[in-house]
Amino acid sequence: MKIKAIFSVLVLVTVLAFSSVYAQSYNYEEMTQEQYNAYLADWQQRLDTAQKGIADENTQIETLKKELDETQAAIDAEWDAMFQVATSDQAGYNSYGENLNQLKADAGSLLNMSPEDIYGKMNEVDDLQARLDALKKEPFAATSDNQNLINSIQSLITQAKEKGEAATPPSYTVQRGDYLWKIAAKDDIYGNAYAWMQIYTANKDQIKNPDMIFPNQVFSIPRVMGPNEHLVAKGENLSKIAGYSTVYGSAFKWQKLYEANKSTISDPSVIYPFQILKIAR
Repeated sequence: MKIKAIFSVLVLVTVLAFSSVYAQSYNYEEMTQEQYNAYLADWQQRLDTAQKGIADENTQIETLKKELDETQAAIDAEWDAMFQVATSDQAGYNSYGENLNQLKADAGSLLNMSPEDIYGKMNEVDDLQARLDALKKEPFAATSDNQNLINSIQSLITQAKEKGEAATPPSYTVQRGDYLWKIAAKDDIYGNAYAWMQIYTANKDQIKNPDMIFPNQVFSIPRVMGPNEHLVAKGENLSKIAGYSTVYGSAFKWQKLYEANKSTISDPSVIYPFQILKIAR
């Protein structure tokens, strides 16, 4: 029984060493001493081989751990060097990443808007680009993770810009016999003769006198307002418009609005529906 117990323990140890099960059966009652010795020698050899393998693996593990420690030390040194260049630390790096993620969220929100809404916020698209350009100049921009994030943000901003530009106002080429009232009244323009003022103020750079336009002039026909523009509605005046939160948030700043639109406002107390006003920032 003692021999059987020892033999069983050796088998069990070897099985554990190899992490496998050998489904072998032995007839211990009929086993001769020579057979036992042969089996014992075989399993002893297996055990020795397994123990040597374990020792080799442990040596390799220690070697790999050492290499890992050396690699981590090199990485830490690189980070320390980068922090010195950036005159910052880990908290500064984390803050930089947060700024990038916030910028990505802002760009994504803008891209989800309609082309017309983006067109009216093209100044915000420019602001996003300016923020990204500033972040690109930071030393932390050189890391691969941040570089991938920067490229992703740039793609979103570019898509938003292209989407907004798709809503650029269509144009109309003046025909012989046209005048602003007639053009504005066309069904495919505004369908409202009184909207002539919108065409006039949108094309002030080439219309010096609203009573004089010429064949082959090409006018912009805005459907939506661009950034920093306001389309005057009936009943509005400069004080009321200046008081809007989207303009200046203060009626007392009406003069700033007037100064920005002197070319189309002769009397600050008189403005007209469909007049496009520039909002100076």
